[in-house]
Amino acid sequence: MNATASVNARQLVRVFTEGGAQRRVLDRLDLSIARGERLVLLGRSGSGKSTLLNLLAGIDRPDSGSIEIQGVRLSDCTERSRTLFRRRHIGFVYQFFNLLPTLTVAENIALPLELNGIGRSQASDLIGEMLSLVGLADRAAAFPDRLSGGEQQRVAIARALIHRPALVLADEPTGNLDAETGEQILQLLNRLAESLGQTLLTVTHSRRLARSADRIVTLEQGVIAHESATLAW
Repeated sequence: MNATASVNARQLVRVFTEGGAQRRVLDRLDLSIARGERLVLLGRSGSGKSTLLNLLAGIDRPDSGSIEIQGVRLSDCTERSRTLFRRRHIGFVYQFFNLLPTLTVAENIALPLELNGIGRSQASDLIGEMLSLVGLADRAAAFPDRLSGGEQQRVAIARALIHRPALVLADEPTGNLDAETGEQILQLLNRLAESLGQTLLTVTHSRRLARSADRIVTLEQGVIAHESATLAW
């Protein structure tokens, strides 16, 4: 294992049964991500990107292989331990925002803090700071249906980063936005992750948007087909 890495995945295998036949979605995949690195994962639909993301998040478990995040061997943890680890150390940004419509912007952002037992006074300060960072200081009391798509994704980013997770996983974070707004959102996500010292793994289909990362990894049929520093593009 690489002691300087935030994420170490070794020989990951994940097999699904479909219609009585087995399909190997990940095939002895190795991946290391350095602390603070911004990595983009490219790949066509069905290449194994979402499966890999779910394994790294501890939502799913590999059939074989190991995953170590921040020194914790996640692949050996119980389901409850994985849930608690995910709650404290991992942030998520989704394509479809996943904001709760009955909660205000501030209340949506507060959810990870509540789950981690952060008191109201401290939470209020953190929420105010994060709202300023994402440019929504004046929208704390608004409900999601009053926000544009770009504003909703800014709220989702704030929610993902509010508890200062070591690892941020972004699954097609610009996929539901127009090109210009999507680029602005990706720049914001990268800038915040860098300033907060967080490791960022972004899944996207867009090679143009991938240029904002430190490193690009392309997945094909469950294995890494190519990887390079962004400067090599």
